[in-house]
Amino acid sequence: MINVKNIYKNFGSLSVLKGVSCEIDKGERVVIIGPSGSGKSTLLRCMNLLEEPTYGEIWLEGKLVTKPDPYLHFDVISASNTYKKMSAETTDADGEKISGEEKREKIIWQIKKQDLLKVHEGKEYNALLKRIYKDNFWDINEARQKMGMVFQHFNLFSNLTVMQNLTLAPVQLKLKTKEEAEAKGMELLSRIGLADKANVFPATLSGGQKQRIAIIRALAMDPNVMLFDEPTSALDPEMVGEVLELIKQVADTGMTMVIVTHEMGFAREVGTRVLFMDDGNILEEGEPNEFFSNPKCERTKDFLSKVL
Repeated sequence: MINVKNIYKNFGSLSVLKGVSCEIDKGERVVIIGPSGSGKSTLLRCMNLLEEPTYGEIWLEGKLVTKPDPYLHFDVISASNTYKKMSAETTDADGEKISGEEKREKIIWQIKKQDLLKVHEGKEYNALLKRIYKDNFWDINEARQKMGMVFQHFNLFSNLTVMQNLTLAPVQLKLKTKEEAEAKGMELLSRIGLADKANVFPATLSGGQKQRIAIIRALAMDPNVMLFDEPTSALDPEMVGEVLELIKQVADTGMTMVIVTHEMGFAREVGTRVLFMDDGNILEEGEPNEFFSNPKCERTKDFLSKVL
C-alpha cells in the first residue's frame, strides 16, 4: 500500500529524518510513537508530500509519488558521469587500491555521502531517470484522493458550514455530484451523532466535535488509507475518548491506517504494528502486545518506562 524508501528530510542544517524505510500493507493499522521531535509527524507528512523528502522515495499502491531518487537505483548511478569517472580510477578517496565489488560499493558510498550526483550527468543518466518517472510516477493531487489526512488542529474551513466542509472536496474534484456528496455527508454525520450540526459553523462546535467532523470529512473522499497526525493532542482530556472511539470504528472497517499518537493504550488496542522513532530513525517495531510487553531496544525501554 505505502512503501517508504530511505527517506531523508532536512530543514536547512537540521536533519529530521535520517534514512527511514518502512512498508504499510493493505489493512494494516500502523501506529508511530516516540518522543517529541523524533520525526514522527514529518514522516507522516512526507507520505502525502505535505513535506517533500530531501532524499528517498514514497510509493503508494505501486506508483511513485515523489521524484525518483537516483541514489536508490544502481543502474542510474552507474550511468552517471561521476560514477564513470570514479570507477576509472584505481584508488578511493583515501588513496587505497580498490577493485571489483568492493570498488563498486565504495564508489556508491562516496557518491551518496558527498551528494555528488548533479543534473548534468549525461544523456544515459537522464534517460534512465526519465524512464523511471514515466513508468511509475503518480501525480500527487490524484494520489491524495486515495489518502485521507487528519491533523492535530482540525483544519476545518471556518467560513463554511459543517456540510460545506464535508462536500467541498468531493464536489470540486468532481468525484460526486452535490446531491451525492450531501447524502454521503449526512450519512457520516448521522453515524457520529452530529446530524443536527450539518448547517452550523465550526466556531460553534467543541474541540471533540471538530475533530470528529475532520475525520469524516476525510472519509467523505472514500480514501484507501487514512493518516492521523496526533489527532487528540489539541483536545481537552474529556474529549479525547470520543475521538479515539471514532478512530476505532474506522479501524474496524478494515481501513488501512497510519497513526501518530502519544496515547499508548490506544496504540496497543488499535494498532496491528507499532513503530518507535527517535532522532529521525525507526529504532524498533513489532506487534503491539509484544512491543509493549517485551521491548528489545534500550531507548524504547527508557521511553516506555516514562510514558506507561
